[in-house]
Amino acid sequence: MISKSFTAVLITGIFLSCSNKGNNTDEAEEEEATDSVEIAEDTLHLFEEVAPPVAADILFDDFFFNFASDSKFQNQRIQFPLKVKDSNANLELTREDWHQYNRFKAQEFYSVIYERENDMDLQNDTSLNEVSVEWIYLKDEYIEKFNFHRINGKWTLTDIDKDDIHRSPNSSFLQFYAKFVSDSTFQRENLADHIKFITPSEDSNEPTTTEDIDKDEWFEMQSDMPVLHDVLVNINYGQTCISQNRKTLLIKGVSNGLYVKFKFDKRNGEWTLIEIEN
Repeated sequence: MISKSFTAVLITGIFLSCSNKGNNTDEAEEEEATDSVEIAEDTLHLFEEVAPPVAADILFDDFFFNFASDSKFQNQRIQFPLKVKDSNANLELTREDWHQYNRFKAQEFYSVIYERENDMDLQNDTSLNEVSVEWIYLKDEYIEKFNFHRINGKWTLTDIDKDDIHRSPNSSFLQFYAKFVSDSTFQRENLADHIKFITPSEDSNEPTTTEDIDKDEWFEMQSDMPVLHDVLVNINYGQTCISQNRKTLLIKGVSNGLYVKFKFDKRNGEWTLIEIEN
């Protein structure tokens, strides 16, 4: 069935062509007719089914890369009207509303907050049917959670939850992190005296090299690492969130190969950066 917007464009094109009859040359009429058809074809293309890569729905990360970078594919994978649940009100976004609401634009990297190393196996779990992508507004202290479900084998954005950051299972860590990245004095106080720094090794027999860096060395190298200030975009695959004594913040690049882990422990009641793996 032809969409209403497609019909409107087509009718507009016909009206413009007819209104100029007798006033323009045949060449001008032909140009207008061609322009109208091109506009109509462009509008129709927005609603064409976009064929994703074969692996796009096997792993969420593969799907998400296509969802975030391809607007046509994205439009096919949102359940409209899209429900937005808020503590104050519930909204429904239309396809037109989404253009203004869309957060998935030019995002260079994402994060994953987890506690146990085996939690990261979830990103390779092909049986997952639910994943959330959280836009965590550290300064304003609230979270937008974009919920994706696999429906009939296809990953689809089904709804959005908005909530106070204090109700997040990671609340303690997030409040600490907001201050850690914005207050250099506080940051220095919450660094281990000797931070373990792990990097890839050139020796084939030893995959990584480990050294200790002190607080001054951390501040020297900090400018080379992504330090997120106001917004943290976190992918929740369903990883464990029980402990309030250890957290790992993984920064993952979208298409630039970035992959950095920051490990934090709670020592004497305060979160402390203890390890970096690059």
